[in-house]
Parts: sequence; structure tokens; C-alpha cells
Amino acid sequence: MRLSVIVPNYNGEHLLGPLLEQLETRLAPALYDWEIIVADDASTDGSCALVAERFPQVRLVAGERNLGYGGNCNRGADVASGEYLAFVNTDTSLEGNVFEPMMERLEGTAGVFAVMPLVYAEPLGRVENLQEMWISRGLPWLRPVSDIAIESWRGAAEALGDKLKTAPLCGAFFVCRSKNFRELGGFAPAFGKAYWEDVDLGYRARRIGLATVVCADAVVKHAHSQTLNRVLGERGKRKSLLRNQALFLKRNLDLLRPVPWYRLYLLLRIPQRIATGDWGAIPLYLSLIFGAYG
Repeated sequence: MRLSVIVPNYNGEHLLGPLLEQLETRLAPALYDWEIIVADDASTDGSCALVAERFPQVRLVAGERNLGYGGNCNRGADVASGEYLAFVNTDTSLEGNVFEPMMERLEGTAGVFAVMPLVYAEPLGRVENLQEMWISRGLPWLRPVSDIAIESWRGAAEALGDKLKTAPLCGAFFVCRSKNFRELGGFAPAFGKAYWEDVDLGYRARRIGLATVVCADAVVKHAHSQTLNRVLGERGKRKSLLRNQALFLKRNLDLLRPVPWYRLYLLLRIPQRIATGDWGAIPLYLSLIFGAYG
């Protein structure tokens, strides 16, 4: 058994050192083979030099051009040799040995594509990946589950116990089978910088009968959007979020089937996007209005 831990990075020099030290400490006693891969998305800071100088045992894949989160994760996966892949954001920290219980759940549970730990977003003060998706007024949304208190990861872990909870895929931290990831084609490059590419990958897995689940045996803490805050800023994050929200729906048109009046709702959203200057979403809204679901 071999695990490839892929760390997508863009100008995360200040985050990489502590994370890589922690990863090596957590993985050192593992009874399986492992490797750590830093997939660098054409960083302009000292990220690559840091990895080369301080962590020569870590495999560095330095991209010549910026691909965004999903494309950069694919870049790391392309060189991975493990039968299991773990995707780990640079702004996460691990609470204990998280990989072993996640891999055990993945290996021992039929029909599962990816296993996530409880991801506790410290800035938000809640577990961020215990969510559910619903379609409202013509667009998809993510909201916290209603049957579990998410303000405390300990409380959420106690509520879940040894049960697995189905949830949309959260790209901050998850483990999957390399075979399934490759069969699905990895993350879709169309989503660009960030947002909804992880939900899209999980939904494509669902289409072939594979679930994405959260287990309470593992917990990580997430500083949440540390890289995107610097790269995109609040306005850029909103633009990317709105565009990719609609792009996800265009790629999964069957979700519109039970939504009444979705064309009218999307039409009414267009003046809002014009007023806020979020032009990238408008062509997608129009394609949804005039397109047909399968």
C-alpha cells in the first residue's frame, strides 16, 4: 500500500514549512509506503527554494504557468505513484494521525470515492465540510447540514460516532483512490482559479455510483482561504464563485429538472450581475436559460 500526499501550493512559502514538517512527523510511523509531493503553481515567492533546501526528500513539481487549484492538483497527481492520493491544502493543520483512519475507511467501505476528515474552519468557527447541496432560484448552493451541530468539531465527532456522513467533496483535505481519480479525469480545468471544482469532482463520482463521505475518526483545522484572500481578494473571490457556481450547474444540467421557474430566476439575476460588474457569470446564465437539460 502506498499513499501519495499532494500539497498544491501558490506563493505559500510562509505556510509550507510548518505543514511539511507536520506531515513528515505524522507519516513517519506509518506501516505503509508514502511520498509527499508539492505541486507548485508557478509561485513567485520563495516556495520552491524552501522545498528544495529544507525538504529535499519531498518531490517538487514546479509548474511553469499558473493553472489554478484544480489544474495544479492534477499536476501533482500526474506524477504520484501511490494507489491512494491525499490532497492537502497548505493552510491546514492535522489533529493527530488522520491518514490511517481515512485510508481504512476508504479501503473497507464499498462504493466510496473519497473520505474527508472533519475540516474545522477556524475563522468561521465551524466544521465547514458537513454540508448539503440544494438548488434554489436557479442556482446551486451549499449549506450546513441540519441534523448535526457543527460549531464544535468535538461535538460533531461525537454526533457522527463511527458512521460515515455523505457530503459534497471539500477540496481542503481528502483521500481517494488514485484509480478512481484518474478514471474521473481529475479536477476539471474549466473552473480556473478556484471554487466548485471539488463539488464537481464529487458529483461526477456520484454519477458512477461512488460517494464522498466525512468520517469523525480524523480532524484537521483549516485557516480557510489563506491563499485565495491574497491572490484574488474579496472581489475576485466573489467573481470566481459566481462564475463557477453557474459553471457547475451547466456541467450538471440534470439538477435543474425539478426546479420550477429557474429560467425566470436566472433572468432576474442578470441585472444584478451587471450592476456588480460580475460579467463572467452572465454568459453562463444565458446558456442555462436557453439550454436544455439532459
